Amino acid sequence: MKKIIFALLFIFFSSCSDDTSNNTPEFQALLNGDTEWITDDFNATISNDQLTIFGINGLGSINLNVYSPEIGEFNFYGNSSSSAIFQDDSLQYSTENFVPGSIGFHREGKLFITELSSEKKIISGHFHFDAFDFSGTITTNISQGIFYRIPFTFANQD
Repeated sequence: MKKIIFALLFIFFSSCSDDTSNNTPEFQALLNGDTEWITDDFNATISNDQLTIFGINGLGSINLNVYSPEIGEFNFYGNSSSSAIFQDDSLQYSTENFVPGSIGFHREGKLFITELSSEKKIISGHFHFDAFDFSGTITTNISQGIFYRIPFTFANQD
């Protein structure tokens, strides 16, 4: 009887795993708090000290841009040169679009790089942001974004 219980416990605990522990690259987020955006078509490039992470699926694309990438926190607003874009079928929403006095009075967005290996050429982290259309009146919210072990390339440097 002890052998059966031990075998069942072994099977139970060996089947438990964390979503990102399988070392499979991932790029995903939550759109407007209720729609999962998951892609397996993504790329990342570092060129002229700018990191660009891009992913696309049937719902749209996300483009994250950060200058001087390193492990740490990057703001998409304020005096930042970092930006984030979500493009759907009809509109492009960007952290760079803002009209003072518009509904976008409260803007928030950050990207956190938690792993950056020039040797392995992989990058991991998480992000969230509010983005606005060109008029600054229509907004979209991207939350719970992660990029995990995304391979990157170094593009031609100027």
